[in-house]
Amino acid sequence: MTGSQTLGDDRPVARGVSQSSPSGAAAVAAPAYGDHVLSDPPAVDATSAVPTLAVDPSAIDAVVFDIGGVFAIRHHEPVLAGLAPAGFELPGDADDYHRAHHSGVRAMSDLLARAGTVQEEDPAMWLHWERAYLRSLGVSEDRLDEAVRSLLAAVSGSEVKNVWRQLLPANIRGFRRIVASGLPVAVVSNNDGTAEEQLRHFGICQVGPGPLPSVAIVVDSGLVGCAKPDPAIFRPALDTLGTSPARTLYVGDTVHADVRGAGAAGMPVIQLDPYDLHADFDHARLPDVDALADLLLVAR
Repeated sequence: MTGSQTLGDDRPVARGVSQSSPSGAAAVAAPAYGDHVLSDPPAVDATSAVPTLAVDPSAIDAVVFDIGGVFAIRHHEPVLAGLAPAGFELPGDADDYHRAHHSGVRAMSDLLARAGTVQEEDPAMWLHWERAYLRSLGVSEDRLDEAVRSLLAAVSGSEVKNVWRQLLPANIRGFRRIVASGLPVAVVSNNDGTAEEQLRHFGICQVGPGPLPSVAIVVDSGLVGCAKPDPAIFRPALDTLGTSPARTLYVGDTVHADVRGAGAAGMPVIQLDPYDLHADFDHARLPDVDALADLLLVAR
């Protein structure tokens, strides 16, 4: 996912990346995530979200992951805390907020289809995401703008890791399986300069050797000065991995930044679409990273 600090993992600012050798390290046991963990969505028939895969697993030499919408989404507690004082009554089930996230992603895809292009730094695009997110949670049309203002006022200025802290276990589990297989892995995220810190904080991975699953490099738009969908943001990861774009798979959740951005860099792309909300699109989709691991590891 991409966006402002309010929306998690996305803001171009300065320069720099963190990296190690491209070799993957064996995964370690998952840490206790406590109430940060989102349950695997039980109401979704995963097979309905698995179209014919447009990626040949035997042609993949490395995998690059996004962060927001892949490993974590915005936690429901800051949302509830921000809207309750204004009298909004929202669901208490974390799974509802997972669907709301993807409803926002679909709304951005619709906006892209109508406009032909969207600007990552355009606040209007992210307001569109927020409105769809809150609409999915049951906020009425006549109070959407009020709800957006209340929510943004509540979370603006917060550290990303304190807001985008709802972890997605099927994706983290699949990621660990892919790393443990020895397939080289990297991360490219539109972020605020703290992407590597976020990944360590939640026990997802680290750059280089250590107790967590190892990735070759974490590329953070807040440090490199460009952001998806600019294909230039993928170059540091490709250079560090030493793989060609055509054989390096990118995994993200959005069309405007991930599918279009990685595609422009010449990379195959998988969109994570657990609620099958992009069934009318022709790019490759899967419900989660566990399903991706099932496919990739058969070929290894």
